[in-house]
Amino acid sequence: MTGDLLADLPLGRNVHVIDHHPSGLLALHKPEGILSHPNRTSDRSKCLLEAEYDLDRQIYLWKDNGGERQIHLLHRLDSPTSGIILLSCDSQLAEQVRTIFSERRVSKTYHALAQENGPGRNQTWKDKLEVTRQDGKLRVKCSPRGIEAITKVHFERQRVGRKGLSLLRLEPTTGITHQLRVQAARNGFPIVGDRTYGDFALNRRIGRDKKARRLFLHASQIALKLHWNGQQVTFQAESALPRAFGKLMA
Repeated sequence: MTGDLLADLPLGRNVHVIDHHPSGLLALHKPEGILSHPNRTSDRSKCLLEAEYDLDRQIYLWKDNGGERQIHLLHRLDSPTSGIILLSCDSQLAEQVRTIFSERRVSKTYHALAQENGPGRNQTWKDKLEVTRQDGKLRVKCSPRGIEAITKVHFERQRVGRKGLSLLRLEPTTGITHQLRVQAARNGFPIVGDRTYGDFALNRRIGRDKKARRLFLHASQIALKLHWNGQQVTFQAESALPRAFGKLMA
C-alpha cells in the first residue's frame, strides 16, 4: 500500500486507521452509527469513507490529486456495531480475503455488555437462524429451517457496576446477519442498547440514567492468514473497548 493512498483516504466521521499491511490490507476503526457502505447517495456523510460506492463490485471510488482511487470493502459491520473492519487496495488480495471469510478461516472476537437472565457460564451457543424481511427491514429469528449459527462465549466480567451488567467475549465461527445480537437475546443475555432484539425496558433505564444510547457490541480483534510474496503471513488487528463500555461498568 502506498503512503499516498493511505494519507488520502476520505475517512468518514471519527473513522481512523488501526493498522495496515504492505500487501494492501487495511484495518479501520468504525464507530457506532457509521455505515459500512452507503445504501443511497444521501448516506455518504455517515459512511466508512465519504466516497462513491459500487455495490456490485463492493468498491469505494473517489478522485484526488493522484487521480482516480479505489479500495475494496472486504466485509461489513452493522451500523450500530463499532470496531474493526477490513479493506484492500489490491483486487487479487480482496478476492483472496473474501474467500478466507467464506471458508470461515478468519478469527473474529467481539465484546458485548449484556444483562444476565440465565446462568452466565462459558459455553458455545448453537442456534438455527433464518433471515427474513419485515416491512422492508432485515430481521433474524430462530427457526428449524434456518442456518446453524455457532458462537463461543466467555464471561470476562459478571454482574459488575450499579446495573449489574456482564462483559462477554464472543467468538463467532459463522457469519450470519445479526447473529450475535439474536443469539445473545435467545440465550438469555440481551445486549445493552439493542433496539431490535434486546431488553427495551433495560435500554430505556440505562439511556435515562447513564445517557448511554448506543449498542454495546464492539468488534475488538480480527486475525487471518494470507499468501503474499510467496509466503503465508498473519495479519492481526485490535481495537480497544470504547470508553462508554467502561463508564457503564463503573
